[in-house]
Amino acid sequence: MKSKRNLLLAIICCVCIAQAEAVEPLNTDDAGTVKKNTNQIEMYFYGINKVNQTSGPGQDSVSPGEEFSGAGSAKTLPIVYTRGITDDIEMGIGSHYNFTPRGDYSPVSNYALGAKWRFLGTEGEGLNLAVKPYVQFPLSVQQQVAGFGQAAFNYGVTMIASHYFNEQIEVHVNIGYVRSPYNVNYLNGGSATPLRLNQYLASIAPIWSVMDGLRLAIDVGVQTNPPATEQQSVMYGMLAAIVGITDDLDFGISMLRSAQNSAQVLTGSGPNSTRLDVGFTWRFE
Repeated sequence: MKSKRNLLLAIICCVCIAQAEAVEPLNTDDAGTVKKNTNQIEMYFYGINKVNQTSGPGQDSVSPGEEFSGAGSAKTLPIVYTRGITDDIEMGIGSHYNFTPRGDYSPVSNYALGAKWRFLGTEGEGLNLAVKPYVQFPLSVQQQVAGFGQAAFNYGVTMIASHYFNEQIEVHVNIGYVRSPYNVNYLNGGSATPLRLNQYLASIAPIWSVMDGLRLAIDVGVQTNPPATEQQSVMYGMLAAIVGITDDLDFGISMLRSAQNSAQVLTGSGPNSTRLDVGFTWRFE
């Protein structure tokens, strides 16, 4: 069926950097920033697996927050380096190394540059507001055809609200917009289906500190469904755990499921995709 073939094509947005700078391994970002003159490296390997879908060009589903839209599953390592410019402003650069699929193109993709400015509040106390603009640089046409991203400049902005109720509970909300052009002379992820150029996202993630060094989170959201011939949006749900190994090193693991509606997200019935993220965040001077 056409709707199955095109279900959940790439969430074609530069959320790769938005996701990579989030409260890893969540999709939703927080309003916190890396401190002035300090550094942070995030490396979170993920594997995407499609469920209850036929395989073939343009028939793969994609997890919100990651960009692979080709046929079959994917295994990728996103890497992001962030530097604190002031106590309220950070800059980050990121890229992906793709283990599978592989082909006659570079395994490195999704080159992105972003910044975050917390313009209201003190980190970790009460209400914080931040804004994050970002750009993603063009990939090769071979990478676009394979489904790793777009052979054109993409750009966007995310508004972030974080509320720290106490030392145990915090909630983060994201609302974003992405302008996502692509090279229309070539297939995208093996499909010729036209894509929506204006894309939106909204998500919320409560986080609980259940004990010293252990935080648990739920992350849910809705995003624009890129194929112009399909329904307007897709949904996702995620469960995550963040373990503080030391004061400067966190280990994270999460499981996400995305589908066309909340029932499929909760039950796994019908076409959907699952994603496992595992990795670490290291802060240093």
